[in-house]
Amino acid sequence: MIEVSESPYEVVQEALRRWGNVRPTEGGWLARCPAHDDRQGSLLVLAAGDDRVELDCLGAGCDPQDVAAALRIGAQYVVVPPPAFEDGPGWIWPGYLPSVGLTLIDGEDGVNTLAVALDVAARASAGAGLPDGQHPPTAHDVVVLTAPHTTADVQRLLAASGADLGRTEVIEVLGGRGGQRGLRLPADLAQVEGLLRGRDVELVVVDVMLACPYRVPAEKALRALGDMSKHLGVAVLAVREASKRAGWLASRRAQEAAELGGVAAVHMAVNGPDRSKALVPVASESWKVMGGLQFCQAVRNRPVAWNSRFSRGTGRAIESADLCRRRPASTGAYRFLEGLLARGPVPARDVSAAAAGVGLAPRTVQRARTELGVVATKTAQGWVLSLPPQRVGR
Repeated sequence: MIEVSESPYEVVQEALRRWGNVRPTEGGWLARCPAHDDRQGSLLVLAAGDDRVELDCLGAGCDPQDVAAALRIGAQYVVVPPPAFEDGPGWIWPGYLPSVGLTLIDGEDGVNTLAVALDVAARASAGAGLPDGQHPPTAHDVVVLTAPHTTADVQRLLAASGADLGRTEVIEVLGGRGGQRGLRLPADLAQVEGLLRGRDVELVVVDVMLACPYRVPAEKALRALGDMSKHLGVAVLAVREASKRAGWLASRRAQEAAELGGVAAVHMAVNGPDRSKALVPVASESWKVMGGLQFCQAVRNRPVAWNSRFSRGTGRAIESADLCRRRPASTGAYRFLEGLLARGPVPARDVSAAAAGVGLAPRTVQRARTELGVVATKTAQGWVLSLPPQRVGR
């Protein structure tokens, strides 16, 4: 990967110059495409905002990911164009939410994943613009499965998010004989399927912890939801918030879910920079992982407001997920070291002096060094600290 010096745009320009025949055009550049034998300069590079670029090979139609790899620029700086609504498996939200299959959102502590899912469901029911700006050709019928104690909040969020209430139904689901206890999957799978078969539904929203009884692994509930989506031919959007029961580490939960069979897509809802939050795709069944999207969530029971693309790649988001759950001193030391070493190796004594200058204890700094995987190298001038190779240039 090429190391970022001042801005990703400069990195891209430097990479293009190595291939020659670079000339400016409206909003970007034209250059030779490195992914095929290009003598004409048919690669169109457009500035896409958020320090990202769009790569469009006008000559041979090369895949943007292949072009980025040939240029040796990080995937986090390249916008992957979303598929069309009619491409691939069929979509409710192209690249993020297929029309059939289980899609899971795992949330970090402090992020209301249900509000994110309800915002997407509201847009789908109203046929409104999706969070990344795409416009669905049709509206969809939505069912939200809730428990009695969450029904009022769900209805309030759907209305505030602009849902078409004529296409949206909130159903309180109880299991067991006579509906005397909470919903339990996979035991109550047949009951839920029977409930949905009598309705013209295209998207089902459910909280995994609502449907998963205590002492039953959440993986069993996820498999049941995946089976239900295939049996009924509907999209299921499941959410799982951070809790002692679900597990605090969103990155670990999301990666474990991605390894399960029957899950079409896995996303994380994480805390981003400057008090923003982001929806970051982690894995998908048969299509390329799309870029992350930032949003704001000022109050827990208020709708989300989407604003821009998330500038960090999926790998970086996974590494920094749940950072806020560390002790404040450890979090500060982690970010301090990451910023100090981002531009290259620094003498260990200078790191210690800088850390002391901002009030960080040596033991706290050492803990952050371990978490970051900082590399210590002995030179003629003394010990030098640097970031591990896989983090350089991110």
